[in-house]
Amino acid sequence: MSIHMQTPIASDALHKKAQECGVEQAVKVNQRMLIDKMLARYSSDFVVCRELIQNADDAQATFFHFEITCVIPMIASEVQSFSDKSSPLNESLPLSNSGLNYHNSTITEIRSANNGTIFNQTDWERVASIAEGNTNVDSVGQFGVGFFSVFSLSEEPIITSGNEYMVFVWRDDNSLTTFRHQLPIEQQSKLTAVILKMRSQYILKTETNLDIDVTTMKNKDGEYNIKSVKKKRKENVTMKEIVPAIDLTQLKTYFTKVLSFTKYINEILIKINGCTIFQVSKTMKIVPSIRSTLPFKNTPSMSNMLIFNSFIQTEQTFSIANASSLTLNHVSVDAQVTIDEEFHYQIQRIMKKSLPSNVRIQLLFAPDNLIASQQSQSSSVFSDLNTRILNSLIPLKFQDENIIPSGLVFIGLGTHQTSGIGMHVHSHLIPTIERENVDLQDPYIAKWKKELLSSIGQIIRLIYDQEMIINADKTQLTVDNYDIILSSYSFQPSVPNNEI
Repeated sequence: MSIHMQTPIASDALHKKAQECGVEQAVKVNQRMLIDKMLARYSSDFVVCRELIQNADDAQATFFHFEITCVIPMIASEVQSFSDKSSPLNESLPLSNSGLNYHNSTITEIRSANNGTIFNQTDWERVASIAEGNTNVDSVGQFGVGFFSVFSLSEEPIITSGNEYMVFVWRDDNSLTTFRHQLPIEQQSKLTAVILKMRSQYILKTETNLDIDVTTMKNKDGEYNIKSVKKKRKENVTMKEIVPAIDLTQLKTYFTKVLSFTKYINEILIKINGCTIFQVSKTMKIVPSIRSTLPFKNTPSMSNMLIFNSFIQTEQTFSIANASSLTLNHVSVDAQVTIDEEFHYQIQRIMKKSLPSNVRIQLLFAPDNLIASQQSQSSSVFSDLNTRILNSLIPLKFQDENIIPSGLVFIGLGTHQTSGIGMHVHSHLIPTIERENVDLQDPYIAKWKKELLSSIGQIIRLIYDQEMIINADKTQLTVDNYDIILSSYSFQPSVPNNEI
């Protein structure tokens, strides 16, 4: 065999020769490894919840219920029993504290339920296929792999929808198969549910994010009381002590933030062992736009890929049951997509689905009175837990006397990408497969992204001009007043991608 460089054979010739004379071997897929090593190993927090909620919102559900079944530690179960006897309706404890009795419980099963459109034949076939994807142009789901994140929690998940159910079962050869059957009549409903029997031990943590732990103290009368004490941190943790956990406070915070831009879902509820311990909802009220927004209709975007058709201002109020509420300003702009056939073809080639004929660009930001209120508070450390959960929605951070823009980019639900401004932004951006970052690899996708982001800038400038018109005649405004007014429009380098 010569080691000298020879004239290379044309790739077409190699291809033809191999097909004519070569030995054929089909590409095999180890489904177990594919799912365990890739599809079920998303790096983001609460990825299973994200995928289930997004699927529910795509199915036009108006509520999402998340139910945890767990085994309560012995001493906590005694406290639970005492609490139930002293208050049959569990009214003595607010919802924010009612989960404390479940601290360090072992989670055995998780169920989600929603009232979205029940599965049809196409839905059943698609959920049993890897990378099939939702072909509905208005849905956020694109890759057809998000559902398989449930295998990170459950070995053999179950889906129920309407009159039928499907179970996923592993065969001995590491291939995954499904069995679909009719539900018993008494179990049939207009709901869709996903049942996840936990594949490994998970612990439920109900401590707050104030770094406190919950202990039970027995008084002289033999009654158990729940007390909060500073948590003692352990060092040199051994492997035996490493047990995955679901933090209830973080879960509540995540579910509250999820409602920021859901299209249909306006209520999320958490249950533990059949007891409702958290409920958050969203309501919307239209605010009349001032006259300067009227010329915005039929305005083209920077590269004429969009035409803005409507501009709607609303107030979105987020409320936690038996607790407080928070109202943010919301702007929604509908835009007609006016791309040429070649661009449309290239996007369809990459995504295997078309762009919608209309897209919606949305913004969520704090009203001036809320910013002033937050700035006047020296510290939120001693605020009620539910108040702090709601305050996490505000796309601004308050540190000492500084107001720092902390908006996020939402593609359906939230991503890791910041917006670089004091507003949360949402539009039909195309994400990476993990849906945590904006995809910029393909030049056509990058161009679409740039057009959407520049359109968001156009809309923000319009809102800014509105704000200036409203405050033009207010002669009593001080420098501090202007700092508050301008805080939502201030810039901060965006991360992890500073091009956003």
